Formats: sequence, C-alpha cells, structure tokens
Amino acid sequence: MKLTKALACALAVFSAGALATTASADDYPSRPIRWIIPYNPGGATDASARILQMAIEQDKLLPQPVAAVNVGGAGGSIGARQVKDAPPDGYTILIHQSAMLIQDAAGISDFGYRDFEPIISINRQCMVAGVIDSSSYKTYKELMDAAAAKPKSVIWGGNIGSANHMAIAVMEKATPGAEFKKVQLGGAAESYAGLKGNIINVGNFGVGEIVSFRGGGLRPLALLAEKRDAAIPDVPTARELGYDAVFCNEHNLYAPKGTPPERVALLVEVFTKALANPNVQKEFREKLGMTTDLKTGQALKDHLAAELERLKPMTQSMKPN
Repeated sequence: MKLTKALACALAVFSAGALATTASADDYPSRPIRWIIPYNPGGATDASARILQMAIEQDKLLPQPVAAVNVGGAGGSIGARQVKDAPPDGYTILIHQSAMLIQDAAGISDFGYRDFEPIISINRQCMVAGVIDSSSYKTYKELMDAAAAKPKSVIWGGNIGSANHMAIAVMEKATPGAEFKKVQLGGAAESYAGLKGNIINVGNFGVGEIVSFRGGGLRPLALLAEKRDAAIPDVPTARELGYDAVFCNEHNLYAPKGTPPERVALLVEVFTKALANPNVQKEFREKLGMTTDLKTGQALKDHLAAELERLKPMTQSMKPN
C-alpha cells in the first residue's frame, strides 16, 4: 500500500536528521515505556496499539520495549486519568479515540486533550449507520423520517459517551426533529447482538466492523464520511443522500502534560516511522478499516481544538433516555 504524502514527507524529514533526538545526550528511554490502552482487549483501539507495538519491536525503533497495558472502564476515562496523573517523563503514554473529545464536549469528563501533550495522530475510521437485514427501514431516509415523525420511537443502542453515540447525535443534528431512544449496550459487538435480538433498531459501526458483521445480516444504510470508503464502495455517504452528517472516530497518542519536548519529539519520530511501515498500513486498512492521516505538533493541537468545538453543539442529546 502506498504511503500517504504526509507520511512520506514526514519520514523524509526525520531520515534527513531534522530531529537529532536519538543522538541526544538524554538516554531516554532507559527503561520500558508503559503504553496505556484505556479499553479492554479486542476493540479497534487495542488492535491499533498492538499493531504499532509489534512494528516498533520488529524494526527495533527503540532500545527499550513498549509495554501495552489494557486499563478499561468508564468509556476510557479510567486509563486516561492514569496517564494524566503519571509523571511527565515520557515513560507513560496513552492511545485514545474520539471519546476523549466527546466526553469533554458533553461535560461528561472533568479533563480533556488539553490536559495532555498530544504526540501524533494514529488512524481514523468513519462511522456507519446500520440495521439488521430484516429491518423495516430499507433506506437511510426511511430511518431518519421515522425518527423525526415520532421522536424516540426508533431505538438506538451502543456505548453512551463513545464514538458510536456521537455518530447518532450527528445524525440527529443533521435531521430536523429527529430523536432516537438511546439505550446503553456496549461496543460494536453488543450493538450487533442487540440488532440480531431485536432489542434495538439501529446501531453505529466503524467501517471495519461493517466488513466483519455484514455477512451475518448487518445492513449498512449510510457512511458518515466526506466520501465513500473503498472497503464498502456500495454504501453511500449521508451527504450523498442529502444529510450533512459526518463523523469519524480518530485515534491519537498522548503523553502527560509537561513531558519534555525532546522526549515528545523522539516519540513523534518513532511513531512516524512505525506508521510508515507498509505492514502497519495494510493491517490498519484490511483488519480495522482504518486509514492514517498524519498530524503532529501544532497541527494536531489545532485539529483537536477545532474538532472539540465542532462536537459541542451535537452533544446535547448524549444522555440515556
């Protein structure tokens, strides 16, 4: 798979020696780096971290191992808080998805990305609205018309305060009068089971999850993205159908606030090289339905700030009802 232009350019900069961190007198890292994954094993966040961890180890990008540790619970906030409160020495890092921004925007959490040092963007995956094959809602329009004609008559299930919850909030915002009844089920697997068991009417899934569950009766209605995805080319975007509903779940890497700039720079260098690994790109795409859109430094901070402001108006309905 070809590298994105951003990845190729960034790697060229590092190869040319623009960052001299590895030659620094600082012996960082002189012991293993603890990488907190704030979710249980098996999800896209866990898989993204494991893929990168393997590449760093195989390519010997660091003299010390990166030890990935799952600390799940409270929508990712338990693990994230551990990193926020860790010493700012570069020996504890965090992978987190858009849930951090969502919870901050909704006032669910008392901390956000500004309480960390953003290091690098890892990957992104746009969300899809899906129903079971036997559903009476055959099109996205039929689904949204029903949610608008009789608010809370259509049942959505997922993980409150997470990316799939944000996706349904975006769908509501783009359709005047639409409101779904929301129930807490869990992640993609639980939402899929809820659809199969007729507990809910609609769920939101990542592209990779659509690929996995489609053969078992999950029917995608619309992709919440700027353009169609090559992994599911027959699925139209909501915008194509006349709805300005776009939401993609993103994974980023963070360190505790106050981590020395030279250590952040080394982590940027290491993870840029790992992300440029063709096997990493292939696994992101084929296993997770994710793509890489490299951002670091001020560009990443600006992106996070803009995304937080964009999400705030759409978080009003983000409570169970």
